[in-house]
Amino acid sequence: MSTLRRTNRRNRAREGMTVIELLVAMMLLTFGLLGLAGFSLTMTRQQGSASVQQTAALIVQSRFDSVASIGCQALAPSGTQTGTSSYRGVTESWVIADGNDIKIISDTVRFASRTRPLVYRSIIPCRD
Repeated sequence: MSTLRRTNRRNRAREGMTVIELLVAMMLLTFGLLGLAGFSLTMTRQQGSASVQQTAALIVQSRFDSVASIGCQALAPSGTQTGTSSYRGVTESWVIADGNDIKIISDTVRFASRTRPLVYRSIIPCRD
């Protein structure tokens, strides 16, 4: 009788996984890999968006620096200046309005690859 018990224990240890257990394990692995792929796609999109925003911020900062050097007296008689600039699929348009001893600047940057423009606004004090 003890020999029979030993044989049953050995057979149970050798049985392995059932088909249902194997299917459940494969489903869990598949869902995990799909989640990882979705996360990777999201991160790639966010990196692309960050690159676009960085480029726009550099363009706008350059415009703000150049406007800071213009005196309020140099603005057009109407007190407003506008302009547009394009380079490599990036279009920048700006409006400079004269306030009471301040310059109000609105700079809009449009990318060919993006539907919505990025708009930046700033107020710079007059120095003249």
